Amino acid sequence: MIAAKQINIIAAKAARAHLPGKVVQRVFSEPTADSEGKDALRVTIVIAPDSIPRISGDALLDTLVQIQRDLQAAGEGRLAIIEYATEDELHDVGD
Repeated sequence: MIAAKQINIIAAKAARAHLPGKVVQRVFSEPTADSEGKDALRVTIVIAPDSIPRISGDALLDTLVQIQRDLQAAGEGRLAIIEYATEDELHDVGD
């Protein structure tokens, strides 16, 4: 396992490499469990509210694949569960 700060840096770099313009505002992560109860990571990519129409499915998939690959290369064995939200959505759910 690697530190949360390093996870966030890796995920942010991958997201900014694949998502257009200034879509990515910040990235944060926290430990969670996957559907089988195994240790996992919840990685939240906070995006600009007006950016949703500009994000393609291919860009989302490429981001997911690169985050998983880069985390594994850094020694992180946990599955990364990637979520996207705007700041408003985070405030609506209390995160």
